Amino acid sequence: MINLKDYRIIDLSEEIIPGILKVNGEYLHGNQIRRFEIRQFIYAPDKALMHWVETETHIGTHVELPAHLTDGAKSASEIPLESFMGEAVILKFDFLKPVEGKGQPIKPSHLEKVRENDIVLLWSPYVSDESPYISPESAEWLAKKPVKMVGVQNIGVEAPGGSMATHNNLLRNDIPLIEGLVNLDKVQKERIFYIGLPLRVKGLDSSWIRAIALEPL
Repeated sequence: MINLKDYRIIDLSEEIIPGILKVNGEYLHGNQIRRFEIRQFIYAPDKALMHWVETETHIGTHVELPAHLTDGAKSASEIPLESFMGEAVILKFDFLKPVEGKGQPIKPSHLEKVRENDIVLLWSPYVSDESPYISPESAEWLAKKPVKMVGVQNIGVEAPGGSMATHNNLLRNDIPLIEGLVNLDKVQKERIFYIGLPLRVKGLDSSWIRAIALEPL
């Protein structure tokens, strides 16, 4: 049994601030580029506030599932819970500097610390075009290992040029993909216990999650 006193808890989830239409007609703007709108209403029986939500599944910190690629493939309610938690290795790519403003590929040789059934969390300080990216060779390598799950912060999931090698290699092999992680740079240990559970919604191709790291003290 995990004793939380033995761990530092680090929130790896982005805070989502939605656009809010309040019951008095006031509208508060959110912080998302993609649509995330909530509308307050009063639940008549007890006069409590509730919300209608209009959004998409790829918002904030989220986990993508096989149903993202193939209609009828495994969705949020059909992947075993143990797939979304377990021992994770954090690989930091501050050494993989951009060249002429372009991010460089993460190669299989960069993944030597990855073990079978690891949750692999990749971080870089570089952003946008300068971010390192998962090469097609690394995507195939991760799938063949195999790993349990892959997550990224400031890492390009796909190589430039529109290839879907990473999505195909991972999701078609029932390896979920976490996007939108934050605070990986605050984790000091290389290995942690990761938890990030999706909503149990049948048919959902992706789900928002509350991702956390339990870092041994």
